Amino acid sequence: MTKFIIAFTFALILPFSALAQNRVALLVGNANYDNPDLTLRNPVNDVGALTIALEALNFEVVAATDQDRAGFLAALDQFEQAAKNAEIAVFFFAGHGVQVNGENYFIGREFDQLDDGSLLNSAVTMSEIVEVFGRAKPDLGVLMLDACRNNPFVDAGQVVPGLARSRGGAGLLIAYATDPGNVAYDGAGENSIFTKAIINNIATDGVEARIMFGRVRQQVVLESRGQQIPWVEEAVLGEYYFAGRAGIVVASSEYTRELQAWRQISAQTETEPFQQYLTDFPEGVFRQFASDRITMIRQARAAGAPSGLSSIEILEPESADRVEAALGVLGFLPLTRALSDANLAALAAAFDLYRTQLPNPDEASADRLFQDAARMTIFLAATTAQQLRTDIIALSSIDRTLKIANDAYWQIELIAQTNDAALPLLETARNDITAIEANLALVMDRLDESRLYYQQLIDRAIAHFPDRIDTSVLDSSGQQAGLSRLEQRLAQDAALFISHIQNSNEQTKGTYAWLIDFLPTS
Repeated sequence: MTKFIIAFTFALILPFSALAQNRVALLVGNANYDNPDLTLRNPVNDVGALTIALEALNFEVVAATDQDRAGFLAALDQFEQAAKNAEIAVFFFAGHGVQVNGENYFIGREFDQLDDGSLLNSAVTMSEIVEVFGRAKPDLGVLMLDACRNNPFVDAGQVVPGLARSRGGAGLLIAYATDPGNVAYDGAGENSIFTKAIINNIATDGVEARIMFGRVRQQVVLESRGQQIPWVEEAVLGEYYFAGRAGIVVASSEYTRELQAWRQISAQTETEPFQQYLTDFPEGVFRQFASDRITMIRQARAAGAPSGLSSIEILEPESADRVEAALGVLGFLPLTRALSDANLAALAAAFDLYRTQLPNPDEASADRLFQDAARMTIFLAATTAQQLRTDIIALSSIDRTLKIANDAYWQIELIAQTNDAALPLLETARNDITAIEANLALVMDRLDESRLYYQQLIDRAIAHFPDRIDTSVLDSSGQQAGLSRLEQRLAQDAALFISHIQNSNEQTKGTYAWLIDFLPTS
């Protein structure tokens, strides 16, 4: 590990910009402060472990530990040169960080007095770091900040705990170890809980960077039992992969395949895709909706145009974005289309199809559309919640099993060094581990789908139907076919989703804080 600790010294002699510029990283870990009360256990370990992980992913890494402000700034200057035109540029800081008047300060080694002057003279600000990325303009800039450890400065009441929410420019992703105003844990082992989660997930093939950080947040929430909730601010353009590439084929779970199939066909206006869905997924989550859609399309073909107001007249006073979101949730428009593509004629055509499935098409209204969309959102969220809870329990079980299998493997390997009779057992143990890892990959893939989908439902509900997301929309009166059959077992999760909407605010955005409610009870 020594070469990583002293690497920064050589970087000052050999400019960082002379290194390969495709993937670069600057890792700063401050553990041994001049003020002994600030000493931390793991930042140097975190830098060392993350260096190994990033170098394995073809990053040129410079590790700088126990830096004062001058050393910190010198490292940033070198990093800026290396990050120019880089595919991915990563900055990581582990150590003490505080916020003062909305600015985040990452404290240098020389900080020793609990006063503002000492803080200003020893710390590097978030603004200074973001400006480095702004000038360097890498394709993707990533800031990983494991810098919310508690410290005497906070204990003295001179600053509030945690870091302030900050936003970078386009192409920048900022991952914080914990949510604003809270403290990150240094970790009982060799690494902090946040850094360990990064190392566990960053090398997974074919997982896009934003999804990878979703896995990091998920792991930290589950491992800390909700005591620590990472959050992410990002304005990333395009897709980027730390490991592997897009298009890697991973065996999908039945649920993942069904969810993908439903998203592809939900806005179709022919019966055949829905009939195929019922053939492929006879017990699928959306089977009732598929049957209803087949009936609806047949009725639409047989019926004439509704009397009364036309769809264009009904929709014209409404927000096009809101109408499109409602029709998308209900499956009459693709949810993937850009809002800028919305036009009144296209919306009216989709609304015509929506009207035909109502008991009385002439009673169709924008108000009814929004109510049905809110109800459908709650139903889909409750169904997804069931899958989330199941898979989180499965993940916990597989993790335990994998640990036991790995421990057994190392014990058998030790025996096999002196006893050839153990070699067949060693091969069996390795095969067992491979099978467990394959199951783990399936569950993680499924959790990615469910986690993202649930968050999308929250975001859409807040953006378009916040006034409709309450228990009153679950009333069976006047519901369209399919929505009135909300099963009793989903009622609790429907209420839980409503509470997630009501409790969402700027502080919880980007945190997956709602995952806490899906933790196993034991």
